[in-house]
Amino acid sequence: MKKSNLFGLFFLCLSLTACERWFFPCSGYTHSLLIYMAADNSLTDLAEANMAEILNHSRLPEDHALFVYTDRKGVGAFLIRITSRNHTLKPDTLYRYGAVNSAHPSVLEQVIEHTRDACPAKTYGLILWSHGTGWLPEGLYGETPKYTVAPQSVVSPFLYDIYDPAYPQTKTFGKDGKNEMEIPDLAHVLKKYYHEYVCFDACLMADIQTYYDLKETARYLMGSPTEIIDTGYPYNKLTSSLFPYRGERSLIELCNAYYNKYEYAEQGGYYRSATISLVRTSGIPALAQAFKDILKNNPLNPESVDRKNLQTYDRLTENVFWDIENVAAALGTAQDLVSFSEALENTVVFKKATKDFITIPIESFSGLAVYLPVSTLPRTQTAFESTSWNVFLDWIPYVE
Repeated sequence: MKKSNLFGLFFLCLSLTACERWFFPCSGYTHSLLIYMAADNSLTDLAEANMAEILNHSRLPEDHALFVYTDRKGVGAFLIRITSRNHTLKPDTLYRYGAVNSAHPSVLEQVIEHTRDACPAKTYGLILWSHGTGWLPEGLYGETPKYTVAPQSVVSPFLYDIYDPAYPQTKTFGKDGKNEMEIPDLAHVLKKYYHEYVCFDACLMADIQTYYDLKETARYLMGSPTEIIDTGYPYNKLTSSLFPYRGERSLIELCNAYYNKYEYAEQGGYYRSATISLVRTSGIPALAQAFKDILKNNPLNPESVDRKNLQTYDRLTENVFWDIENVAAALGTAQDLVSFSEALENTVVFKKATKDFITIPIESFSGLAVYLPVSTLPRTQTAFESTSWNVFLDWIPYVE
């Protein structure tokens, strides 16, 4: 179908009566994928571009279902089911939600419920598309340090020229206006709806604090410990990677497609920036225990750690996202690190990174970030103390 006709059909679907179903509930489906685009923010135009990629390049096996929830600025929120009829893709509006806060857990829960009611399947996948700031609670990304600090890594957050037209924008889960969805709230929803995989098309989401909360929500978690260039996942290769769904093999194929999109970006320069990893959640408890053993065997004050040679994944003035294997090595002995590295290898089943992410040299890459406590960020430090990761480790005392 010609692109112009396809978009005409798409926008016609969006104008239909709210909450009118086009399909009776179906059965016998092997796999169902929901892409949840929380785009009522600065990324709203990119949601339209990614939707175009999906509509122009998707291939749907008969026993696979594909849904896209999209909430764009000034447009409202819709749940679209993409189907293939006579070898032609058609976007059909299942629900029209109007003006909603897509960063509110109840909206995500309602959308997941609607997709599962519309098309029950044996397994389910979820892609969460929006801004993201990892485990950090609302409003804490880029907290101003309590006092002036010397750079804590070899990377300066201001090495690049912000006026350079070659400098890419990034997706810095869930932001609707000024509202953000916090990780414990996300975990609360997703524990009700187990997924085969949850993938984050959002910045900084592959950190152990986030994944520890989400370990019971999916078999696999996929994301980036750094930011993500704002054009996001390779939606033109999404269904060719994931459909038919073949478990870990399909997810690794999507990881490679993501990496290749940026490693071989025609723009070159800063756009050749990507980190991606795939985590098997069954390995997270053993990884957490190995990290806890390091802390028990070597009760160092985390602020005494020399951070200058540690791999960082963010471009903040005071770094918050550090490579977990680097941190483990800095805190523990060589013997401790052997056990930890084995647990890490059993958890991170795939990882890939370009040699730089914009201005950050990627010299070590374990695929997961971790927070290393620092008192110069008092609000961030307080927030960390209440994370389930810290409570399990009993690292920094937490008083309710």
